[in-house]
Amino acid sequence: MKRRQRAAVWGWKQGLAIWMTRLKRPFSAVVARLRPSLPWQPLEFTSLEEYARWLPQHVRWIPDPLGGVVDFFPSLGYAAFQLFSKGVFEDDCDGLAVFSAANVEPFCDRPEDRYLVTVLINPYDMGLANAAHVMLFFKHEGMWRIISNQLLFEQQWQTFLEALTGNPYVGGRPVLWAAVQDLQYRNLWRGRPQQGDSRPAFLQ
Repeated sequence: MKRRQRAAVWGWKQGLAIWMTRLKRPFSAVVARLRPSLPWQPLEFTSLEEYARWLPQHVRWIPDPLGGVVDFFPSLGYAAFQLFSKGVFEDDCDGLAVFSAANVEPFCDRPEDRYLVTVLINPYDMGLANAAHVMLFFKHEGMWRIISNQLLFEQQWQTFLEALTGNPYVGGRPVLWAAVQDLQYRNLWRGRPQQGDSRPAFLQ
């Protein structure tokens, strides 16, 4: 990259990192109070595969307001309202990740093995609209699995790092920065993923 491009990417990355790890959670709480909501009832599926078949027919990716500039996590109550009123849940990638996290719990090795993972890819490689993405990572039968929007990736990974850097969305491109949050949106780790980084043991 040229020097000007490197500077632009650095500023973009720093701004998104601050938003995602410090500001997005309280902003999401405010938005949740303003949106319609119904009591959330977990959906029931007999297997992870059944859920994967159901998912593309009942969730739909749409950008957050202003083309994704205004970005926030939705509440499950808002998802319940959408499903009840129109039979489909529509949201950005982070909302779809939250939605799937609530539904895959019965198929996780442990309930806590569900993480909202944000990845930042060089926007000059991916295009600005696709360079930041949130996916659901979870452990199923000892292997890491990923749901990206309405798709359960067929691949399975032995380690978190392999899943993070080798999934089809990343597509072999360098991950400039990643953030891992639990389902309460608490920050568990953030940084540039690589061997020997500071990830805790449960993300190895």
